[in-house]
Parts: sequence; C-alpha cells; structure tokens
Amino acid sequence: MPTLQLNPARESRSRIEAASRFTPITGNPSDDDLTDMREVLTPLLLAIPYDEDGDHNLIGLIEPTTAYTATWHAAFPLPARPPSYDPAIAADATPVVRARREAAHAVKIRDYASFEAAERAVSKFIRDAVDELWYKDLKNARTFYTNVTAKDLLTHLEANCGGLHPVDLINLPTDMMGYYAMADGIPEYIQKLEDAQKKLARAELPMDDRQLLAIASTAVLASQHFPRATDEWEALEPALKTWATWKTTYLAAHIARKRQQLAAGTSEPLARAHAATSDNTTNDTAFSFDKLDHYLDNLANAATTEKTTLAQLIESNSTLTTSLATLSAAYKLLAAGAAGTTLNPPAASQTRNNNRNGHGQRNYAPGGYCWTHGYMVGLRHSSATCKAKALGHKDAASRTNTMNGSIMNKGWETNPTT
Repeated sequence: MPTLQLNPARESRSRIEAASRFTPITGNPSDDDLTDMREVLTPLLLAIPYDEDGDHNLIGLIEPTTAYTATWHAAFPLPARPPSYDPAIAADATPVVRARREAAHAVKIRDYASFEAAERAVSKFIRDAVDELWYKDLKNARTFYTNVTAKDLLTHLEANCGGLHPVDLINLPTDMMGYYAMADGIPEYIQKLEDAQKKLARAELPMDDRQLLAIASTAVLASQHFPRATDEWEALEPALKTWATWKTTYLAAHIARKRQQLAAGTSEPLARAHAATSDNTTNDTAFSFDKLDHYLDNLANAATTEKTTLAQLIESNSTLTTSLATLSAAYKLLAAGAAGTTLNPPAASQTRNNNRNGHGQRNYAPGGYCWTHGYMVGLRHSSATCKAKALGHKDAASRTNTMNGSIMNKGWETNPTT
C-alpha cells in the first residue's frame, strides 16, 4: 500500500510518516476514490508548517483552484527556489538589519523545502495509489513523471474518472430519500446527505440546503423517532427553519436518545428502529432447538471468539433471553393442564437433557467441526451450517481437512474438564 513520506531532512517528517495507508484503487478511479484520496492527504498537508507570509497552505498542491481561493483569497503560488543567501542584504547593513533579513530568508528556504518535499511525496502517493494505465498519457519520454505535479495528476484523473456524469447521478436525489433507513444515527445521516450534496455540486448539478432540509425533515417526521424535537421544529417560524438549525436540533435529540438507550441498556440504530416500526408481521415468539444450539455454541466459545463474533453474540443473547421466556411460559401452560393433546416438546427436552457423554458435555457432536468455532460444536453445527462465520470462513472445512481453521477445544471428547 502506498504511504506518503517527505524528505527525511524535513522537521515535519514524523507527521507525514504517520500518514494513513490508502488501499490502491483497482481499475478506473471514480470520483468517490479521488475524494477519499483527498481526504487522506488534506489533513497531512495542513499540518506541515508553511508560512509564506501566513497567506497560503500546502493543500494548494491538491485542492481545486476555485475551492482554494475561496478559503485563502488567492490562487496557490508556485514558489521559486530561493538563493542560499539573500542578495538584498547590503554589504554595510547593520548587525540588526542583517540578522532580521537572514532570519526572513531562512523562512523562505524552509518553506521551499517544505513545498518541494510535499510535492514529490504527494505525486508519488497518487501514482502508487492508481494504476499507471490511467495517467500514462502524462509520461514524458525523457523526464518520465518528474515534471508532473500532484495537481496535474488529479486534474487528469478527474477528467477521466467515472461517476460524475448526469447519467450516473440521475438517481442520487431519489437515493438520498432512503439514507435515513440506512444510517446508524443522526450524525451519520447528516454526513451522508452532505457528501451527496457535494458530489452533485462537483457534477455541476447543485442541490441547495433547502432541498436537504426537505429530505431530512420528511424522513424524521415519518420515522416518529424524535417526537419532542419534531414538535419543537414544526413550531418554529418558517424563516428559522434552516439546514443549520435542523442539524443543531436533531443532533441534540440524537444525543438525548442515546442517553435514554444507555440508561435502559439498549442500543438501537436508526436502521433497526426503522425496520421495527415498519414491520408488524415479525413473530417474536418463534423458537427452535436449532437456534438454541447456535446460542450455546457462541456462549461456549465467547472467551476466544473474534470481536466481530462477539458483537453478534450480544445480539444473539438478547434474542435467547426473549425466546427462553417464551418457552418457559409455554411449559407453564402445559403444567397448568393443557390436557387432551399429545405433545413432543417434553420428549425432545428429555432427550436433550439425556444427550450427554460421560464427562458432562451438553449436546455437542463427537466428530463435529466448524472452521470458525473449532471442534466443540452442536449436533446441527458444522462449517457449512455455521451462523456466526468469521472473516475468511470456509464452508468445506471438516475434521479431516480443517483448511487451517480453528483448533479451539480440540480433543474435548477425551478431556473430562472441558
């Protein structure tokens, strides 16, 4: 992976060596790829000291001239290499004047070194991140890419990237209507809307804040997730209903909702809450021993399971609690005298309780194996049927061919302490 580095002589070298790694782009770079690249490079360039009379910043190496000028009030000037000594210092200059001019000249030399090192590093970073096929037109037969600046590369890639043609973006405003159901919270929702707005602006199909406001207000009103904040919002005078005010109002409501969830011991992203309020056909009482096997497997392996599996286990445990409560209520009804019916669950339960080997293991399959969970798995659990697969899971793995899978609880059948 390409890593942005400056000349080791630069005092800011340690900052640039800590640059985020950027996954090389496969195929034709899209507008989203180039935007991600700029988001990696911009904070690194902002952190490099560059005085230039305090009027400019090295993000001018990659930022479009229009956007840069809007912030820094002038286009980024390409500095000329300063001489090693300031020729403007008179031979008979006083020691004070000489010291001042030498200090100012030293700043110019340092600034140029920063500019030169950053330009080389950013240009190489871009070339490493993108297949040469997409910028080879810029290659000179004699100088290769030494005279091709970072901005030249980005401009060329932008002209040939995909994703900004009106045909590509015709459905984006419609897609934005569904962002609320996919977001994990108001901050992410706002970010997704504003990223889409910026993309439309880059394609010269601008969407103003009033349109964002209409989309966001409609989505939140329909969700009924923030009734108090929505009542306060609806009570505002039309002139006060701005996008900035909407963000402030619902970010505060989001924080309040998170605190309520924390106090209640729950955590429900917008997407899941949306699904819960829009789907009334879910059978919460559905229960089977297959599911119970899955939960027991997760519980047995929780101490050594990867982080992603632990997150799934938390959700599974919540479902298990509800399911066990339902099962308990069903058995109470049976005990209270649901007569005249021959039922199989008690027999199944009895079979389950008796399904133990001499060492006390419950309902685990001798000879069983799962690539993710290892050797101690339920009777219905295998690599192919696993419901909590880790990254890289292989469905074909078995005891005879583990395919480099987990060796957790190997030999449990002969270990009485397992």
